[in-house]
Order: sequence, then structure tokens, then C-alpha cells
Amino acid sequence: MKRFLFIITCFVFTLFVADNACPQGKVARSVNNDTIEKIFQSLEVKFQKAERKDKDSTTTYYDFTRNAQQCRLYNYGNDLWLECVVEKAMKLEDINRWNADAKFSRLVLIEQKDKMILSLESQLDCLGGVTDAMIKQYINRFDEEAKKFAKFVK
Repeated sequence: MKRFLFIITCFVFTLFVADNACPQGKVARSVNNDTIEKIFQSLEVKFQKAERKDKDSTTTYYDFTRNAQQCRLYNYGNDLWLECVVEKAMKLEDINRWNADAKFSRLVLIEQKDKMILSLESQLDCLGGVTDAMIKQYINRFDEEAKKFAKFVK
């Protein structure tokens, strides 16, 4: 009987600690624009909201500046995509070096008609479930990558 009471006490204590010590917030499998805007406001990020219409869908994106770096966040609902774009040519070896060292981003060379563009990109797949705290961390982590990127391209 004592063993049974001990097990029940441990179980109740574990539930209490798990519920009160580690609040995770609501888990969502897609992210709406209101959530993105509330997160930006909590981070004190000023943004411009716009939409890009494709033939089958509409994608909302947010332009903002962090640490003198122009960034854009695309909200595809199930997927968030952050990018910073710089007009600059770079050797593929240098791009590969960035991609080998970077943990949370990738650097892509985009060739356009008359110019070369570097795109620092990061994606967050939301289908497995995300919380507001995870999205904040995603934005802050990208901010750190963008700071390193600004030094890298100088």
C-alpha cells in the first residue's frame, strides 16, 4: 500500500511540475497573420505588410529592418520563410564556406539579367507544430545569422 501511495504521489507531483514549470503555449500546425503581427509587436519590430498573389494562392509577407539589415518574412501558413537579400557577386567557394559553417541558414546565389544577388534564407516548417515562443526564437536566431552574414559579405 505504501508503494502504491508513493507511486501516486510521484505521478501527481510530476503532473504538477510539468504543467506549472514548463508552460509551452498553444501548439499550432499553421500560423496566421495575426500571430505573426503580435510576435513582431512583442519584439518591437516595425514592419510593412503586403501580399503576393499567385495563380492558386496568396502569400503574405512582411518587410522589416533589424540591425540595419533589410529582411522579409513570408507566411505560407504551414511554413515560414525568412530572407535577407544583398546585391553582390561572390565566389561559389565562399558561398559553400558559409553554408558549411551556418547552422540555421543557407546562402543562395541568384543570377538575374544584369546582377548577382545573395539571398540568406531560413525556413521553419510548422506542420509538426509550433508555438509563439518557437517563432520568436526563429526570428531572433535568424537575426543573429543575419548579423554574421553582414560581416561575411563585407
